[in-house]
Amino acid sequence: MSDLDPAYADERLAALYDPLNPWRRSDDFYLGHILQAASALDVGCGTGELLCRARQAGHPGDLVGVDPAAGMLAVARAKRDDITWLRGDAHTLALGRTFELITMTGHAFQELLDDQDARAALASFHRHLAPGGRLAFETRNPAARPWEHWTPAETRSTVRSPAGEDFEVANDFRGTREPDLVDFAGVVRSQVTGDTFTSVSTLRFVDPDHLRWLLTAAGFRIDGWLGDWDGSEVSSASPEIIVVSGLAR
Repeated sequence: MSDLDPAYADERLAALYDPLNPWRRSDDFYLGHILQAASALDVGCGTGELLCRARQAGHPGDLVGVDPAAGMLAVARAKRDDITWLRGDAHTLALGRTFELITMTGHAFQELLDDQDARAALASFHRHLAPGGRLAFETRNPAARPWEHWTPAETRSTVRSPAGEDFEVANDFRGTREPDLVDFAGVVRSQVTGDTFTSVSTLRFVDPDHLRWLLTAAGFRIDGWLGDWDGSEVSSASPEIIVVSGLAR
């Protein structure tokens, strides 16, 4: 999932997701976990690139991707038909089976905007996680204050869609709201037609101590707590809070 998620219900814009989000260290991290699990559920799978890479690498088991955006799922389904792609969200997921690994990548956890949302998602993950399984996700560290750099001047870039259409994209920070919400807009403009798409979004920046509390209250134990994809510890300078957890009960 991406910082422009609401726009990706449109297939034309969903096609921009992969060019805007090339493979990176975070994907290597999650791919390694998927390849070690007999089955994996990716919640907020976007265009499905992570699960597709796992299948390409020879994963023989059950791979399921879930996303609320129809446009994203259309892109995913066009890539592979040997992976299950389902429309849904973290709050209401009810697949009737469990998985050895559940992932929620691309900072999608930050789209859970209050404790009620977070509890509902974590309860869903708990129901779908097999005994001995792992839940892995990441959220941006609020201490690093990354939203201060979400300005058009610092984020503007040009990307070409698979159809050959060039788009100018940028983020525009709109403000913060107590206790932990950040509002911003993602702006996409076609350099061919001039069409402009603006998607206003809100993300939650959860305090690390509160995140630990949420996980513990939901019945998870914390097995990994990292501040970056190099395996370093969480500090005030860390860009991420990367969580790997299992069932505590």
